[in-house]
Amino acid sequence: MGAFEILISNMHQLGVFGFLLPWIFTFTVLFAILLKTKALGEDQRIIGVISLVVAFFTIAFGGPAMAKFFTTFFGILALVIAGFLGIILMASLAGADIGKTLNKNSVIALLGGIIIVIFVISLGSYGLRINESIISLAFILILLGVAVMFITKGNG
Repeated sequence: MGAFEILISNMHQLGVFGFLLPWIFTFTVLFAILLKTKALGEDQRIIGVISLVVAFFTIAFGGPAMAKFFTTFFGILALVIAGFLGIILMASLAGADIGKTLNKNSVIALLGGIIIVIFVISLGSYGLRINESIISLAFILILLGVAVMFITKGNG
């Protein structure tokens, strides 16, 4: 085994992926949301304590299953982003004007769709299995939605 494989194996045995990283993620996201929305006021000590407690409860509830979900989700997300950047790079090399092709709304819709698909795929780590009929139904509904969007799109 290489040094990096040993490092990852040791981190896994120490619980970095099963406890530490999901805990940090939960704490940070909750802290940022509470700070931004000012739902509990502006006192960062109170927000920090609440975020700390909720993060520990979340880890106690989710445990290894939640860690597996996050590992799957972010692993697939990284691969999709790398593929998307590769497509943009190849299109740019072919002479396409990416700035005109991708406007803000299309990028938001594309990223939202990609994140939803990755989220659903990651739910497989919880035992949720999606069979071919559900996938084909979702694909048909997405195609119908895109068709309706293009048909009803105004000229102006």
